[in-house]
Amino acid sequence: MTDRGLFTLIFTGIWCLVGVIFLCVGCGLRRSFLRREERLRARTTGRVAEVVRRESRSSDGASIAWYPIIEFEVDGHTISLESGDGGGRKRFYEGQSVEVLYDPDDPSCFRLEGVDTTNLVGKIFIAIGLASVAIGVIAALIVNGIPGIMR
Repeated sequence: MTDRGLFTLIFTGIWCLVGVIFLCVGCGLRRSFLRREERLRARTTGRVAEVVRRESRSSDGASIAWYPIIEFEVDGHTISLESGDGGGRKRFYEGQSVEVLYDPDDPSCFRLEGVDTTNLVGKIFIAIGLASVAIGVIAALIVNGIPGIMR
């Protein structure tokens, strides 16, 4: 095998391996999201009772995130829980009305309608995976010549 062929094999292999890893992670996240969505079959209107500020420190410094405390009623009981749908900017305000999807068997398992980063992250991983595999294959075709077009 020539140096060029070995380089192409390694380059293509690395890009395709990275792509497959990203595809597997993305598909796993999507499957997890869809399984969770199946459980969240009840819907109600809730309200933002409070927005709490969370600060985390790392070697890069401090970061601040805002998380809403959501109140909603299930079978006459008021449930008040912190949503994991927070972020670096304050998207919610006290008194805001929100649609809540929850598991009727376990109302502590809930999410706000229209806000779910797990789904988006899974799609991003899948897109990166597909792009990585495509880069590896296209690079191999360019270096080795596309049959019938280049030589």
